[in-house]
Amino acid sequence: MYDHELTLTITNSIIDEYATYYFRLHPKAKKKPITVPYHPSINTWVIMRRPLMNALKQKWKSFMVWFVEYLGYTNMNILECEIICTTYFKTKIRHDCDNQTPKFILDGMVDAGLIIDDDEKHITSLTLRCGYDKDNPREEILIKY
Repeated sequence: MYDHELTLTITNSIIDEYATYYFRLHPKAKKKPITVPYHPSINTWVIMRRPLMNALKQKWKSFMVWFVEYLGYTNMNILECEIICTTYFKTKIRHDCDNQTPKFILDGMVDAGLIIDDDEKHITSLTLRCGYDKDNPREEILIKY
């Protein structure tokens, strides 16, 4: 159905590169804004107090805007797509696939102009997958458009 594909892969090296950029903008900051190369589990952020949840969401949105620009995909304005998100964890601890909902990643992709919106008109399918890679934990986002 779709003729084009993009793959965005968030790795530890990308997180480190973003941290360098972030600390240049915020020289007084002490902590990395993003600490693992995959979206936080819904179990983590849904129980946070609202200000903390909003701060986490903003960190991920800012990261994704930077990442999309870094890859050169800003303002592609993809009108309709399918997205497959695969999270590769660094441990074999059991993870529920449905807890890996990429809410903040999608919001950041919208803010960056990669996709028009994250509603049902623009994302016709969202598939969540989980895997294990001790040496290279990451989040792979495949966009078919």
